[in-house]
Amino acid sequence: MKETMRLVYVASPYAAFKSGKVNADFMACMVAKEECRKVKEAGYIPLSPVLAFSGVFSEEQRDEVLKAGLELLSHCSYVYFYDLHPDAFNSEGMQKEREYARELGISELEI
Repeated sequence: MKETMRLVYVASPYAAFKSGKVNADFMACMVAKEECRKVKEAGYIPLSPVLAFSGVFSEEQRDEVLKAGLELLSHCSYVYFYDLHPDAFNSEGMQKEREYARELGISELEI
């Protein structure tokens, strides 16, 4: 039987970054990329809604982005939360992702 890696939803802050709009987008993507690298190096397949949807949806479509992210989350085996950055504690999106993962019984991956 072929060994497969598990899909991991990488939750990181986006709107919670306090910087200007362009700089905040850049910072959010940089954080998401770094956390995805960690997940990949641990032997998993990372899936980041920040990276998947950056530049695709507008700021006014925040609810749609969160809904799409939660759909992605529902297909993952694990969820990894990047909560070392102070802005992560203010992230409403990450709070909703954490609640939904618990609802679905998706385990948190700790690296």
